[in-house]
Amino acid sequence: MQKEQTRFKTNDVLLRAAVVVATVSGLFCLVVSSLLIVNYWQVRGIDTLEHPDLARLRSQVTGSSETDAETIDAIRNLDLLARAAFFTSQRMLRIGGLLALIAGLTFAAALRVAANCRPRLPAPTAETPQKYYWTDQARARELLMFMGGLWLFAALLAAVFTRLDIPLPTEAELAAAEEEAIAAPEDLELVVPSWEEALDQWPSFRGPGGYGVARHTNAPTSWDVASGKNIRWKVAPPLPGFNSPVVWGDRVYLSGADEDRREVYAFDADTGDLLWRTPIGTRIPVEPPRVNDDTGWAAPTVAAQGNVVCAVFGTGHLACLDHNGGILWEKHLGVPDNHYGHSSSLIIYEDLLIVQYDQRQEGALFAFDLRDGTEVWKQERERISWASPILVGMPDAPLLVVVSTRDMDVYNPRTGALLWSVDSLAGEVGPSPAYGAGLFFVANEYADASAIRLPDADADGDAEPEILWQFYESLPDVASPLATDTFFYLLTSRGEIVWLRPEDGEIVWVHEHDEPFYASPILVGNRIYAIDMDGRVLIFENAEEYKEIARPTFEETTVATPAFVNGRIYARTETSLICIEEQ
Repeated sequence: MQKEQTRFKTNDVLLRAAVVVATVSGLFCLVVSSLLIVNYWQVRGIDTLEHPDLARLRSQVTGSSETDAETIDAIRNLDLLARAAFFTSQRMLRIGGLLALIAGLTFAAALRVAANCRPRLPAPTAETPQKYYWTDQARARELLMFMGGLWLFAALLAAVFTRLDIPLPTEAELAAAEEEAIAAPEDLELVVPSWEEALDQWPSFRGPGGYGVARHTNAPTSWDVASGKNIRWKVAPPLPGFNSPVVWGDRVYLSGADEDRREVYAFDADTGDLLWRTPIGTRIPVEPPRVNDDTGWAAPTVAAQGNVVCAVFGTGHLACLDHNGGILWEKHLGVPDNHYGHSSSLIIYEDLLIVQYDQRQEGALFAFDLRDGTEVWKQERERISWASPILVGMPDAPLLVVVSTRDMDVYNPRTGALLWSVDSLAGEVGPSPAYGAGLFFVANEYADASAIRLPDADADGDAEPEILWQFYESLPDVASPLATDTFFYLLTSRGEIVWLRPEDGEIVWVHEHDEPFYASPILVGNRIYAIDMDGRVLIFENAEEYKEIARPTFEETTVATPAFVNGRIYARTETSLICIEEQ
């Protein structure tokens, strides 16, 4: 009897405290859990990137050359504000979920304490109690506790499964967004010019085919930037970049980028007027990767053909535009895992855009349909490089040639089939391959230079490529080699120009220069144009001894390779785009 009395002894102070705690924690848990569930349903339909004000501002810059800096800054600021608000709200989810869970447990504990402090036996009454009264009361309390627990559980699930980032759009979503984009171009019929037409242009890095040989032989050899002698025009691209100019028809194309922006530009080839500037990747935001100062975010050269131009950036954004700057299609290849930054330039084969997307892991060689960006083929790449692809044997027996830290790989550009792989390199390969005298020529500092002959078309199916000779002395670090029908040239970062015989790799002459070479040499007729980092242009004969013709200068740091088209040189320096033409 004494034990029963102790069990049912009340404590008014503790009871009141437990009731207050239960009331406050219960209300708090109800409010927070309700907010979590409501937030989950709201966030499911949010697309921060499609804010109407952002769409309106972007429409003012798409395809326009007159956009002022204030509009671009407004876009950037509104975009950053929207993202900051989105991520701030999402960071609160986990805190809210944790608080709701603590409040729920506190509520249950307080109810238990209150129940222990206020146990009462029902007082007998003269009237007979309602049938099942106490059973119904107990079941009601159990149902109330069950529904409250279920509500709290739903709130915790909402906090866990509410997305905490802005996911990248799928290919289908991106295609739909492009169709709805303001100022999107009308349906474009792709122009696929002949190889003869392409030879008259400068469609990609190092010209037609990408191996450094100009068709036109009438490039100027004398100019003066300070006085304006033979300077047709000089302009400043809006954003920096180490990519080289590309020319098709009456337009000069470049790209530029910094940590936050990526743009493609078209300049009038006759006047230098900026015809349009188009931002790229605004719909697919990513955290920019770390890049080397010598690479930046716009190192790859664009590729142009007919009525399209394509660009890729160090963030992994890839886009194809029409000749008026409208985006035909756009995609993200993934942020490159590349410790220097992505630098491989684009090249076009007929209706295919070839993208060498080498990385430390999961690198690949892609071919995309120029019409809509559909992936036509993909070849996985095991080894990285910073070089660019070339196309040889055009148009009858085309071969796509790329290099890596070990091999020179030869593909069928139409199907992506790997035809041959030649173990011929080592180290971190930056120079692109060259082709001349029926041989492929690859080189890299701290490795060697190799002259490679592929099997004849009618050779036995088991025939393998042959390394004719290798050269181990002065080797390039950045500048690509140049192969002509009579000589092979190497330009080094130590300022050397090395002349080799194609048949045996013997040195004929070496010219010592004071400054390093980063830009790749170009053969124009019987002259070689070699640009050092200070912007001096060494013009010398393609001959058995070094015969310098002239040494004009761009008067500024230069690492990009100029374009040579029908009597004009289009050169990009650190801050300028210059057109040089005999007046």
